[in-house]
Amino acid sequence: MSAKVKADKELRFAQGLIIPVLEAINETGVTSAFHICRGNYTRDEDALLVGAYDKLARTLEKFPVDVYMLEFSTPRAGELDELFYNNSLDEKIILGLGVINPRNSRVETVEEIVARAEEALEFVPPEQVWLNPDCGFETFSHRPMNPYDIIEDKLANMVEASKILQKKHSK
Repeated sequence: MSAKVKADKELRFAQGLIIPVLEAINETGVTSAFHICRGNYTRDEDALLVGAYDKLARTLEKFPVDVYMLEFSTPRAGELDELFYNNSLDEKIILGLGVINPRNSRVETVEEIVARAEEALEFVPPEQVWLNPDCGFETFSHRPMNPYDIIEDKLANMVEASKILQKKHSK
């Protein structure tokens, strides 16, 4: 939308488009998911969108969605506590927690991924946290963000972290 339009008007417009789609998905009984992307077209973090989710939280509360797949592997996304400040999202959602940054080649350690997930567990129970990459790795068919060996290493560490977390937090 145009930069000339006020944010609240943009959000109402977006709600009018998104809510009917989510309602139709929910009628099928399929788990619905909603991803908020901050950009995945460049490796230059300075060129991508910045801002915490707190300004969107009240709008997100209105969406009839099961899973919010949100980017949290980059400081550009703000802190987890900002997502849950002054709203009831913690009671409503499954958090698809972005713990891998597909825009760089640094492989996140298992310990880093576990620590990020543990932060999320301060706000939502373990069964409501799903680990995932911030975005996909194959943004461009002829120019992926990373070579396959880096992608495999990142995903392997995410899987290993999930096993550690499941063992630690299973009831």
